[in-house]
Amino acid sequence: AGGGRRAVLMLQVGGPPGGRGMALLALALALVGSPGGGQHYDYYGWQPERLPHGRFYGREPQCLDIPPDMQLCHDVGYKRMRLPNLLEHETMAEAKQQASSWVPLLAKQCHTDTQLFLCSLFAPVCLDWPVYPCRSLCEVVRDSCAPVMESYGFPWPEMLHCGKFPSDHELCIAVQFGNSKATPPPVSKICTQCEMEHKADGMMEQMCSSDF
Repeated sequence: AGGGRRAVLMLQVGGPPGGRGMALLALALALVGSPGGGQHYDYYGWQPERLPHGRFYGREPQCLDIPPDMQLCHDVGYKRMRLPNLLEHETMAEAKQQASSWVPLLAKQCHTDTQLFLCSLFAPVCLDWPVYPCRSLCEVVRDSCAPVMESYGFPWPEMLHCGKFPSDHELCIAVQFGNSKATPPPVSKICTQCEMEHKADGMMEQMCSSDF
């Protein structure tokens, strides 16, 4: 066809504990009309995989269970992750250590897709090919969460620069909740100011220990 053909793949995965049911992970696949379109996603056994900016993975990818102590992603809605991940962390220890730096931001509930976006990079769903977050997913999370980070003195990091992620007509993980923000948890009336200061200190400590 002259304009190409677009197929949308919906991967149904188990939701996190707590009775929230099933989550839907959207993978948008554009099949371009030109010859050979999409062939770079056809994997018949492992081969070195090109990362953004021309780099390659240095080792064969594995499918591993997301460990319970990977707090950022252990309840993301799927059970197994791909390693090396999409941030070039080659060991589980490194992936867990770096992911822990983002738990305080997740607790801020700046956007309902924050966990989906971050975990698509730190603990990517285990498929036969690497699937990056869509650029639009990055943008909605960035637009909601970057002001929160900036209020603590941290800019949106270069490793999450949205321009390097695929556009929505390519194979990528799509926005699930649009521009909606997460519903904040009930605030304790006991020493609210103390609680806020404690959370701010924890977020500052975690961000300072990360390598972005």
